[in-house]
Amino acid sequence: MKNPLYLKILFLVLSGVLGLLAGIEFWELRHYKETVVVSEDFSEKIMLSQYLPSLKNTWGDTPIYIYDSGVPGGSMLVLGGTHPYEPATTLATYVMMENIDVTSGKVYIIPHANMSASTLGMLGNAYIKYYHIETPWGQKKYRVGDRGTNPLDQWPDPFTYVHYPSTQNLAYQDIRNLNRTFPGRPDGTLTERISYAIMELIRNEDIDIFFDFHEASLMYPVVSTYVAHDRSMDIAMMAAMMLSATQFPMKCEASPKNLRGLTHREVGDFSNTLAILMETPEAFIDRVVGRMSEELMLEGKDEFLQTAAEKGLVYCDYDIYEGFPDALGNMIIGTPMDYRVGRHLSGTLEALNWMNQFFPDKAISVTFPNYVDVMSNGSGYYLHDPSKADPSRVFQN
Repeated sequence: MKNPLYLKILFLVLSGVLGLLAGIEFWELRHYKETVVVSEDFSEKIMLSQYLPSLKNTWGDTPIYIYDSGVPGGSMLVLGGTHPYEPATTLATYVMMENIDVTSGKVYIIPHANMSASTLGMLGNAYIKYYHIETPWGQKKYRVGDRGTNPLDQWPDPFTYVHYPSTQNLAYQDIRNLNRTFPGRPDGTLTERISYAIMELIRNEDIDIFFDFHEASLMYPVVSTYVAHDRSMDIAMMAAMMLSATQFPMKCEASPKNLRGLTHREVGDFSNTLAILMETPEAFIDRVVGRMSEELMLEGKDEFLQTAAEKGLVYCDYDIYEGFPDALGNMIIGTPMDYRVGRHLSGTLEALNWMNQFFPDKAISVTFPNYVDVMSNGSGYYLHDPSKADPSRVFQN
């Protein structure tokens, strides 16, 4: 028996409604703007396309915030959001941007290194679209993005991704992974062009030290770790030892020379900067966890991951019941957002401290909230109310 015409029309209309609702959600996420109130030491905002004009008017273009003390010293570049589904990286840059005081040297901060990747969710993983941070004046909303560039901006993926210039074969999807496309090329894919523009920023501005913020699954060996280029190893090793003794557990790994495309290798090889990547533990991206909820993103507590930890399958401390102690005596339960943000902030300050000691001619003097501050007060305490701020200091990303 043939289906009546009205059923066909009903299903067609229903499909259209569902498609429209989904389209609205996709559009809202792609166009949602996060707000940041920069500190009084802010100098200017420029766009990444200044270093590669072909990025202009694309989703690869992204703001660069500059804090210039006007006093001679070194220069630092910080990347957040290389992988936007690791959101503590961008939140750490926002806390830094809203509170930084630079008394010598110059600081460049890119909160969304891959802006395109921040405009969609992780495909097929039922990720939340946003997370919220409580502040003394209300709630702030931030995007949770993908690992790679939005397919709307770069498509199709090849069967095999051949990295430039090494010609090493990598996984096909890594052609949209910003941390696999360095040093990039000016006429490559959108992701390669983003990488190239960041390299041009580093080379043209003589960046002395470079930090790339990341988060890692707990079942990944390089979690809670500095990964440092050859020239940065002394800095990273000393910083890791000091952090482990005084604040929180931190490991140090040398950048592998045979794995290409990553910032800690290519940025150091193709510029004179001291390149360091940092990984914090993010339970949300572990494959064994249960429901992908905002609570999991913010608190990092999951019973399945707890079972894995009890069986020795994770590479950092993890306990959702009693917690584990940091060097200050705090009991860390799960992998909360404040813990991860604080690690990035203190990880930067400690490495910077050792760079200043090893290279006093490149010294950079900065202050911003550290691990102790964030663990005591929460990340939201350091985010300012845009409605009460000087409009010239309020920006959207």
